[in-house]
Amino acid sequence: MTEIHSTAAFSPHRHTDRCRKDPVRYTWTCPVDAAGSSAAGGSLDVDIRDMLVLHAALAREFRLAPAAVARVEPSDRKQARYVDEHLTLICDMLHEHHGGEDEILWPVLRPRLSVDDARLLDKIESQHADINDSIEQVNTLRRRWLDEPSLPQRDALSNELQTLYDLVTEHLEDEERDILPLAEAYMSEREWRAINDAGLTLSPKMLLLAAGLCCYGTDRELVQVILGVIPAPLRPAVIRIGGFMYARRAARVYGTKRP
Repeated sequence: MTEIHSTAAFSPHRHTDRCRKDPVRYTWTCPVDAAGSSAAGGSLDVDIRDMLVLHAALAREFRLAPAAVARVEPSDRKQARYVDEHLTLICDMLHEHHGGEDEILWPVLRPRLSVDDARLLDKIESQHADINDSIEQVNTLRRRWLDEPSLPQRDALSNELQTLYDLVTEHLEDEERDILPLAEAYMSEREWRAINDAGLTLSPKMLLLAAGLCCYGTDRELVQVILGVIPAPLRPAVIRIGGFMYARRAARVYGTKRP
């Protein structure tokens, strides 16, 4: 098991505005501290890039969601159902991701944190609650829109999706800057991977689509990280089928196979 550093002897690096994240490889370039050593402290045994990739995929989908709703013509019930199916997927993915963090990761991490760092985790958990409230509001407006795909119902849903996107992007930035370096420092790889072992409660079809959604535009090496829980012989098929499913879904929902 990876050694867990005590808070008294180890102070993990916290990303600042001077740190830069590579949007393709999902690695950080951080400034050198006054002593000349790298500021990007933490345990190198914990690879958090799978979460960074998931964050980027969810941020992309929620960024595109308001316009996907807004482009549906009033009374076009068929297109409304297609878009709603995709909203169901991404809302479920986000909700389950946050549930896994709250139930599996953060209870392990919290006892190892200083008082100040625990306050940062309090903020993240509070953001989860705010996002859950917005998801519930989105779900309510989705049902109203499907029952009556009128202009007012469409616009109300699109506006709430924009609110949800704003909440999500602020939360993801805070979590990546403040909490993930703490997870690298104080958690073992086995503890980190427990969230993957729990898995998503999506159907096999939706799991394939979710894999295609996450792998879209992702570096080949990171694709292997994302699909690490899948037996290696099956990964090429998952990538191919999931990619085809996501391209077809994107074309229908967003009007392009490459959103």
